Amino acid sequence: MTPDPIVRQSVSARRQFSFPDDLSLSLSRSSSHDDFNEFLDNLHRLDSIDCVQFEREELDESSYQKWRFDKGESSAVCDENTGTHKNSGYRFGEQDSPIKAPEVHVMPLEQWNQAEATNTTHPDPQYQRKLRQASMIRKITVGFGIAKLLQCVSQQNGSSVSNYSWSLLRSLCSVDNFVVEFIKDGASSESGWEVIGVDMITPFVSVQIVTSNLPSNCEGDSWGGITGRNVVAEITNPLLPPGVPSGAQDLSDSQNVLCHMLGVLLHFLFSGNRRELMNQAGLPPDGGDYHMPGKEVVEIDGPSTKKKSLDNFRPSQRCGIRQDLVNTWKDSHPLVSGADFTQGTSILVHANMRNQTGNSDELQVNCSFPPLVELGFPSCLSELVANLVDCGFGLFSSDDSYRSLDVAINDLQILLRGPHRFLFDGPPSKGNAFVGNERLYGRSKEIAYLTNAFCSVASTGESESIFVGGFSGCGKTRLVLSIFESARIAGGYAVTRKFDEMQSSSPLAVVLSAFNELCILVAQQSSQRRLMEFHEKLSNVIPFLRRVLPNIVDLLPSNVAPSSTNIQADIGISFSSLCFTIQQLMRVISSSSRPVLLFLDDLQWADLMSLRLIQCVLSGLDSMLFIGGFRDNELGQEHVLLEFFNTLSSFNIKNTKMTLTGISAGDVNAMISDTLGVFPRTCKSLSDVVYRKTNGNPYFALEFLRSLVERDLITYSLREKRWNWDINQIGAENITDNVLCILTNKMSVLDDNAQTALKVASCFGINISIVIARKLDGTSQYHNLHATLDEVVVKEGFMDFDGTYYRFVHDKVREAAYGLIPPAEKHEFHFTIGMTMQATQEKEDETSVLFAIIDQINRCPPTMFRDDSQRIVIANLNYKAGMKAIKFSDFMSAHAYMKAAVSLLPENSWSNNYDLSLKCNFHFAKAAYSCGYVDQAKEILDEVIQHGEALEDKSQYMLDSYSLLVSLFYLARKDLLQAFQTCIKVLNLLGEDLPLNGTVDKAELTCIVTKTKTLLQNNSNEDLLAIHEETSRRNIAIMHFYDQLSIVTYLAMPKCCPYFLARWAHFSLTHNVSCKYTPGAFVSFSSMLCCEDFGEDAKIACRIGKIGMLMLNRHSSAIEELPGVYLTYYVYAGSLIEPIQACENMLRHAYEIGMQTGNPSKAAFILSTMVAKQIKAGTNLLTLKRDVANYSKLAGQHAQKQLQCNLHMMSEIVSSLIGDETAVRSPDEKDIPAWEECEFCLEMMASLYLGHMERVYHKSKLWDEMTDSVKKKVPPRVIYVAFFSGLASASLYSYGKKNSQRHLSNVAKSLTILEKAESFSEWNFKNKASLLRAVMLSITVQDDAVIQTEFNRAIEASHSSKFVHEEGLACELAGIHYKKIGTKSLALSFFRRAESCYKSWGSHVKVRHMARQLDLVHG
Repeated sequence: MTPDPIVRQSVSARRQFSFPDDLSLSLSRSSSHDDFNEFLDNLHRLDSIDCVQFEREELDESSYQKWRFDKGESSAVCDENTGTHKNSGYRFGEQDSPIKAPEVHVMPLEQWNQAEATNTTHPDPQYQRKLRQASMIRKITVGFGIAKLLQCVSQQNGSSVSNYSWSLLRSLCSVDNFVVEFIKDGASSESGWEVIGVDMITPFVSVQIVTSNLPSNCEGDSWGGITGRNVVAEITNPLLPPGVPSGAQDLSDSQNVLCHMLGVLLHFLFSGNRRELMNQAGLPPDGGDYHMPGKEVVEIDGPSTKKKSLDNFRPSQRCGIRQDLVNTWKDSHPLVSGADFTQGTSILVHANMRNQTGNSDELQVNCSFPPLVELGFPSCLSELVANLVDCGFGLFSSDDSYRSLDVAINDLQILLRGPHRFLFDGPPSKGNAFVGNERLYGRSKEIAYLTNAFCSVASTGESESIFVGGFSGCGKTRLVLSIFESARIAGGYAVTRKFDEMQSSSPLAVVLSAFNELCILVAQQSSQRRLMEFHEKLSNVIPFLRRVLPNIVDLLPSNVAPSSTNIQADIGISFSSLCFTIQQLMRVISSSSRPVLLFLDDLQWADLMSLRLIQCVLSGLDSMLFIGGFRDNELGQEHVLLEFFNTLSSFNIKNTKMTLTGISAGDVNAMISDTLGVFPRTCKSLSDVVYRKTNGNPYFALEFLRSLVERDLITYSLREKRWNWDINQIGAENITDNVLCILTNKMSVLDDNAQTALKVASCFGINISIVIARKLDGTSQYHNLHATLDEVVVKEGFMDFDGTYYRFVHDKVREAAYGLIPPAEKHEFHFTIGMTMQATQEKEDETSVLFAIIDQINRCPPTMFRDDSQRIVIANLNYKAGMKAIKFSDFMSAHAYMKAAVSLLPENSWSNNYDLSLKCNFHFAKAAYSCGYVDQAKEILDEVIQHGEALEDKSQYMLDSYSLLVSLFYLARKDLLQAFQTCIKVLNLLGEDLPLNGTVDKAELTCIVTKTKTLLQNNSNEDLLAIHEETSRRNIAIMHFYDQLSIVTYLAMPKCCPYFLARWAHFSLTHNVSCKYTPGAFVSFSSMLCCEDFGEDAKIACRIGKIGMLMLNRHSSAIEELPGVYLTYYVYAGSLIEPIQACENMLRHAYEIGMQTGNPSKAAFILSTMVAKQIKAGTNLLTLKRDVANYSKLAGQHAQKQLQCNLHMMSEIVSSLIGDETAVRSPDEKDIPAWEECEFCLEMMASLYLGHMERVYHKSKLWDEMTDSVKKKVPPRVIYVAFFSGLASASLYSYGKKNSQRHLSNVAKSLTILEKAESFSEWNFKNKASLLRAVMLSITVQDDAVIQTEFNRAIEASHSSKFVHEEGLACELAGIHYKKIGTKSLALSFFRRAESCYKSWGSHVKVRHMARQLDLVHG
């Protein structure tokens, strides 16, 4: 990394020192050895040099800001008057004039060091501590710069430094030979005197230092406001001659002496000793030759001694040097006699064996370097300095002494990157020795991949899934969590949840909890305006989402009351409706600018329904990154997760699998270095042992370290302020490498109360709530559980507490705690916990307590229950839990609870416990139905009906069972006849006299229709709306089964449908029944009347239909009936009188409600009708094509093949109108019958616009030949077929095709139908009638004025009704007419307007066609 060019230029161009006159010297002079030595002789006079300043050249604001940004600093603040640098940073004035960069100061090293000492005093002890820590960081930065300079010298000079004269060396490494560059703030603090460079005066070499603070979540986490920093240096040495590249020759001698000199300089920096330190560094007298120490071996009355450190030497400890040799050596050399080797003094030994005969030994020693740790400095810093100084100990140099400046420079960088680990940490607390090391090791490639995947999702908008597998403890969770902050900074939403082995009875709870948290994140990061947008888009969904996501209310704007989004609790929500509502929510929340990152951990314990929900959300959503973590060694061959992988791929979702193994030995070394706060080179032997024991598993490695601490094999020395260990002793110990054994051994030494607390907590999964802990705390068997968790378990580091939950710190800890319970006693342990809590259960207990009780009991086999009475009690508990789950729409949990309740019922329960058996079985069937288990639900309902005592049971479960059974029949579509027979049977049992086979003669049909019409005509709208709310359960049941019968007969026996619709409405009118099924009776009867003709009955139908819609709005409990009522009304009566755009919008609402209330069959037909109306209304084709593709994808998720087929057909029609290539229907759709709306109306429309008039006419003839009167007489179909058929016949007639009179007759017939339709709604049909009238006039009369009037009326009516496509069609036909009669100006005008309309519609093919027409007219 290179410093900013502007900074570098100004430094190199303007640096010149002002020396006293007799030493005035430009540093641009040559660097000969003579000049070098001459300058060194006078260098001590540098003390008299004043601090030299220079300023950076004037910079513009943008360049300066960039420089500050590259330096990793905050926005600049500058004094507006003086331009000087303030403590608060830099602040630019309002003027755009150039500014001056902050002043750069240059100060001799010793003077700078004295200034540092002066500016680190403060009366506030805490603030003074902070100042001193900041000063320590700056001094280490200076030391780093000096090390780089010495490294440069060693690499650039052709000869080894060891051959320099002593005067040269002494001057080279003198304190006075270095100068510090810094930016001085108003006060000295951690952001105060920023060191930006260090210079060596002679030979002139400069190092520019660029520092950048690490973010708080990186390895340089802040400590007391001081953050770690990256340090990058660039050497500028214009005065050095070209030297030998690094590594070109053996510079080991040079490295040793320079390391020693660096240690002396660093000792001076931190200890504050004056320059006499250099004179006491064990150097020979001036002029003497210096030979590298340690080259020879001193032999004194014995074998050669091994090189060892004398640092902290004691006669009986550690050193390993023969004491008799040391004593002889000390006695022989008076320079060291009297030195106190017990006080940790370091010595410099220069041993020069003059000759091999041993004539003389020259040993010069000076004891002048007390360990810095004794002066209050951190142990790592003290060790670094001592190991550097130790490089000059000759044969006594320790194994830890530095071998090169490169290693020392790396260690200095480590100190700067992690001051909180290596400099400022205090002694560890018991049980938390290695807590706080959050750095992720050895996963840089994986982090980069995940980050890139998130960026890809944000940029492309395409959802993606990544699955991270690996053994427990390999770092899957921390790997994914490491990108969360980046995702949030990028504007995304990141949430995570974890599946739990012990919470399998609440399968969907984990996923729903994640989406619930997502609501809070979105609310926190959204403005009121954005919340208003959310509310507008989600207004129909929020009432249903509140049932499963309570936090959805946080997305409501401040001016919307949460109570306004309530919905009655008895509305059922099935799995399909849950998927739909979650999809709707995620479509609004997630976008390319706000992507969602969802991380679900421990998928090996996930259930099938949770995975299906994720699959539905992913396949129907853009801009979402799903990451799943799992233990691949715990997946069986038939695990649901394997099916999930394949399912995602089938939906074309990018799917990636990533497997984590152990980290490398080097990464383990770095992790242990950071954990213990020692240099990597120091703990290399220890990390090798740990790596071999744990195979590089990060969590196991840390637990192994903790086990060594527990066994006192690693100890913390308060005097040395560091961790110590004996690697030989560790290697000799028989220590297990099984992390479970390690954890179990740690737990086994705890007292009985602590072990019991761990066992109990593990039974509840990865966490236990404080509510449960307090509940158990109040029992005699588990008293003091709460206190034990706080005082022992948390303090020992097994669990964390966040104020709400006690949470195990890792899965393996919970596994070890659960393993404390013998396998044979596990069931009994769970049962005891559950029954103990049940005995103290109170009504006011939270719902979570009930779930916790029953979850514990249900883990036991039924054989554990004593007798039938206990089984009944537990069955009741399961029933209560199931009903609570149904209330919260957690149908999967409800299914599990109800299944358990039914399984616990005794064999004679239908006779001895009838009520409990009835309600448990019914709700079991209902939960199975909600989960999509149709066959299971049918089996259960058959049993209920078989054992039921009375149809009108007081609990009404029998009627509800029949109703649910009918729903199952017609949903399957293969048992429609059985569904019909069931409805007839129940209605007859309730008193209605209906034909069993459904056969009704015409006279009977006419009679009931007439009676019903008469009743309606005899009552005003006010009278009908004033009918009181029905309370009779019998009458409501009859209305309900008539509702179901209307659907079954429409699907199975459409010819019988009018009779039963009339009977339904007649019953409501004769019994004055007003309930949630009454709107359906009125609207259904109106639909039957609409199919007769466009006369008086149609007008009655419109009136009745409107009354039905008004009734629907009055019945808030009719939300489940809304989709069916809307569908019937807007397909029949509503399509005659309501604007088609309004019909489309209301059908969209009905579709959403249908999906939300668990009625996908009705919703599918509603969606098909809505899209068809959008095509007819002239919705932009490009938008429509995209929407249809999304709807088709959603239909595939819910296995709605008929809907998929309909949408595919409509997509083909839209594509043809756009001008795209028509898609080929897939083979599985060919056997599905075509929908009449597509087969006739829409295909005729597309053929008409594309100019295929013969095809349109052919379709109209097939329409006339249809025998199904019910499907044929749907009002909008009749009208649109007439419109397209009439225009096609007119075109064929004008071109003189055969059967001209038949075409002309068809035009007249079609016009009659359109004119009747116009009388109902001018908005929908006036333009169509006018256009067909204009076309008919153009082929039958010659009055241009009348023809132009009709064309203009058609065009203006289309424009006012916003039918852009029909406006274009009217203009096109008018242009063709005027082109034919030779009026070119009008033809050009109409063709241009048609081209503009088709462009707005999105029909490229029609735009091209109009361009050709214009060319022909111009031609």
